[in-house]
Amino acid sequence: MDAKRDSDGSAAARLAQRLSARCGDDAWIGACVRVVEAARREGASSVERTPDHYLAAAWAPGAPRSRWPDAVVIGSPAADDALELLLRHVPDGAKLHLADLDAVDAALAARILLAADRNLEPYQRDGIAAFVASEDARVAARIAAGYTDRDEGFERFRARVLDTRGAPG
Repeated sequence: MDAKRDSDGSAAARLAQRLSARCGDDAWIGACVRVVEAARREGASSVERTPDHYLAAAWAPGAPRSRWPDAVVIGSPAADDALELLLRHVPDGAKLHLADLDAVDAALAARILLAADRNLEPYQRDGIAAFVASEDARVAARIAAGYTDRDEGFERFRARVLDTRGAPG
């Protein structure tokens, strides 16, 4: 029997045991996102097929939580592969809660991966950089849609103060 398999023979079952559906004070926060899409690249004399690659990152429990992840990995060809690699950096028995992209700074994790992993291939670097740009654009759009400096009270005050139409001249 493969040493990597657990009692029911499933790596997926072992992974599921480490994940938590709820975010508690004692759970690690994690994220897993595809940063490189599978592709077919034609070279001068050959065709290269590259798999999907997933970035996974984890933040340790504690208050306040740091925006800086404690671990960042890249794995392929499936998200489970990246999560298995990530869990090597999470203490045995600790649970990992997978958060959505609005709860973590996945772009920061991707920037760390780009800066720290000297073994990335050029296509991986390109994919990760594209993810960072896409995430930056998503965040900018969210900010533009959800935040403004418009204050109705101030707008009325400003109109009253700056309204020169009835002012003595």
